[in-house]
Amino acid sequence: MQQPYSSIPHSNSSATSTRSANHWWMLAGISIIFLTASCKQNPETITNQQQETAPELIYSNNFDSADDLKDWKMEGPGIAEIQDGKLLIHSKWMNALTELQKEIPIDLNIPGGQSYYQYLEKWVTEKEPQNLAKYKFKRTDQPIAKFVGGHIQYWNTRVHPENFKITIQFQALNPYPLHMVSFCGNGTNGEDLFSPKLKSRYGLASQYMRGDISNYRISYWSGTRKTCNSRKAPGRILLADDTNELPKSALNKPVLLEIIRWEGRVQFKCDNAILTDWTDTENPLKSGYFSLRLMATASGLYDDFNIYKLTENPFTKI
Repeated sequence: MQQPYSSIPHSNSSATSTRSANHWWMLAGISIIFLTASCKQNPETITNQQQETAPELIYSNNFDSADDLKDWKMEGPGIAEIQDGKLLIHSKWMNALTELQKEIPIDLNIPGGQSYYQYLEKWVTEKEPQNLAKYKFKRTDQPIAKFVGGHIQYWNTRVHPENFKITIQFQALNPYPLHMVSFCGNGTNGEDLFSPKLKSRYGLASQYMRGDISNYRISYWSGTRKTCNSRKAPGRILLADDTNELPKSALNKPVLLEIIRWEGRVQFKCDNAILTDWTDTENPLKSGYFSLRLMATASGLYDDFNIYKLTENPFTKI
């Protein structure tokens, strides 16, 4: 009795055995071809999937020439220029303060300007008295306005989307704090950040944290503090104060900073290491403007600034 073609042939008849064997191997070959084809994915399908999931680059700035600074706006006594294809940025008072440290025992590694505000106020009074009032701010819990100037805020004038990834290279030029990034910047009542309806800003911290604008701010390269703090304005609300910091090697070579924002969640990375990761659950800010912020003693080089639009949650990917 002839065995079914799907069975391994073991008939006593040599002809039947040969025919059955040939049919079995033919079916086996067809099965292998079918399975191989089904396991392969159309290259066009792979390409389409990659295009759908890859972040969309919507803005890029390599700081190759002075023309690349046209998309940026300085607030405060800042210097921004191109040096060897990178953005060099610092306060106009930075060099004077570092020289002062050689004459007077002040510690510039301590965040905040309390150790040097008196000297800055003296210099402004002597050299540019017309600007003295700009660098004073009266908080509601203080009886008089105090000098708190010398710091700078450098805004990119392109609006970033609600969900984004921003990358930028950073190298510190001295060990002094602070460096910061701000994002989701807008007027508190929905005004454009640069609307004339908003109060003028001159780099004073309270103008950005307690004024008429909203934004997130992450500070790093924090000197003796050695933390990575995240705040929300208005109100200077502390969202996170992680005990992570940029590596000291950032003083000798560039590191890659990344800010990833999806809905209310924000992640800040340095060379792919997560420095802070938090979620704003109370009216999270949306699209807006990005800036670099430096205190009066800080100095750095920035390069390869990129804004990507995200269309899929990056935190769900493995």
